[in-house]
Amino acid sequence: MSLPNFNLTKGGPVSDQFLKKDIMTFHDAIRFIHNLPYGRNKTPEIIESIINEGVGTCATKSSCLKTLAEENEIHSISLNLCVYSMNEKNTPGVGIVLDKYKLPYILEDHTFLSYANERFDYAFPNSSKKLWEPDILIEITIDTDQILDYKISFLKSIHKDWIQRDNIPYTSDELWDIREQCIQALTKNLN
Repeated sequence: MSLPNFNLTKGGPVSDQFLKKDIMTFHDAIRFIHNLPYGRNKTPEIIESIINEGVGTCATKSSCLKTLAEENEIHSISLNLCVYSMNEKNTPGVGIVLDKYKLPYILEDHTFLSYANERFDYAFPNSSKKLWEPDILIEITIDTDQILDYKISFLKSIHKDWIQRDNIPYTSDELWDIREQCIQALTKNLN
């Protein structure tokens, strides 16, 4: 199964940015987005900015493609957010940080597209592997305007519950800092 393909039409900010680059179909847009290096965006609140910035995260890449589909009247693709147990096996590069803090894993969020009960992940160039998939603990559908503040608040609330439930020896702020170190290690491992 793959995501539906369609010709892009003028009139939407994301569609227009792709068309300016001579990217004419949804599948061509997917390839373009998938091949962008993984990295945080300077202006993630402007969905189409990743096209010009030349980098993207799981959230900005997936949100851009979801918006592109919506602009072209394709409403059957959803934007999903999950929380999974991130470890070295399912997210290579983070193990060194987790070992430093004596954590077997850390709860992390991941954003991807869903269509016909299948998940599509374009976060990392040259990889369609969904190593994180077996370790999903929670999965919800979100809107494109929820990839920033809402997503952060959601994960922080999950961290608070985790700290209390499992007696994690770190505060919420310390756990967030450990997560940030994991993201930096992941980014370094990819580049």
